[in-house]
Amino acid sequence: MVDNFGQLFYADPYQSEFTAEIISVKSEKNKLWLALSQTCFYPEGGGQPGDQGILQVIGQDEQIVKVFDTIGSDSEIWHQVDQLLPEGTPIVGQIDFARRYDLMQQHSGEHIFSGIVNREYKYTNVGFNINATEMTFDFDGDLTWTQIAQVEKEANQAIYENIPIEIRYITKSEQDKWTYRSKLELDQNIRLVIIPGYDTCACAGTHLARTGEIGQIKIVKRESYKGGVRLTALCGARALSYFQNILQVMRNAGEIMSANPNNLIEKINNQQSEISNLKFQINKKNKAWLDLFAEKLQPNTKRIILCNPEFEKQEWKYVCRYLIGHASDFVCILRSENQHDHIIFLYSEKFDLKTLIPALKAKFDFRGGGNQKLIQGKLQGQLRIIEGFLNEIT
Repeated sequence: MVDNFGQLFYADPYQSEFTAEIISVKSEKNKLWLALSQTCFYPEGGGQPGDQGILQVIGQDEQIVKVFDTIGSDSEIWHQVDQLLPEGTPIVGQIDFARRYDLMQQHSGEHIFSGIVNREYKYTNVGFNINATEMTFDFDGDLTWTQIAQVEKEANQAIYENIPIEIRYITKSEQDKWTYRSKLELDQNIRLVIIPGYDTCACAGTHLARTGEIGQIKIVKRESYKGGVRLTALCGARALSYFQNILQVMRNAGEIMSANPNNLIEKINNQQSEISNLKFQINKKNKAWLDLFAEKLQPNTKRIILCNPEFEKQEWKYVCRYLIGHASDFVCILRSENQHDHIIFLYSEKFDLKTLIPALKAKFDFRGGGNQKLIQGKLQGQLRIIEGFLNEIT
């Protein structure tokens, strides 16, 4: 946690440009780092990523240094860059403010949601992370989707109210007068982020000025995690993009199904029922064919080789297991892709089929795998020669 609350990003989290000098340089583990006399770049901490942007040498407009990341280390803020500059070099720094604003939307949204969960269910937020596409937060207790929906509704109400987000700096002696959330035991002056009526939390991150700027909070995923729950959330422009994508998917699905959002699920369910019924009918016909085929087999049949049968690949295992009761050695399906390339599906409850793989590789460039009972893959050669090889297995 950053404990120097005089930093530029605390004085004004909306400031995106500043002037400074290079005060220190270092190279560690193939990464280059610069420290500045002052900075607007927020360093990674508390689940919020470090800022990115550029540094431009004053008086040399063409010399621009890219900042990939920002961290706090050894009581200094270090900027990871693509090139080093000499100490004393004057620069103009500019953060990627669109990215910063997105991160503030996520972070302020998390505070509201976590504050409501803590108030209503007494759960503590024990983990928080923002990446480039989503935000996750972990609670030490479980929440059902019904409970999540209720918290989400109240959290968005806080956004509609457009409440000013307050920042207070509290000395160690004043801490007992405040009730606030914190993941850590803090033995120092602290910075409180206060959203009246919803949350008070010790936090060193950057935040929006008002809740209305969050835009929207949407929980998109729930999963059990370490005895509690992990929620994946989207705020602001991320939530808008999510809903736009969902709407496009629904439009596309509606066109395919000749449905609108109100009856799309009904149409999908009806189609699934039709598909299940068709599969049932196909299975009946397949079984009838297999029964007729089995009736025509000679007594004591050892090997069954089916060349280019009408069965689909997903049906091959069922076919082989059904027919193995009528063949003492094995059942094989061969399907030709062209004159020289074939697919083999070989099933046996007698032979250790894995022992055949070296010979198949040597003779037919077999590419595949399997186990003792079943091997499958691709072969090259003439089909009649492959059949002959299989019939000679002992």
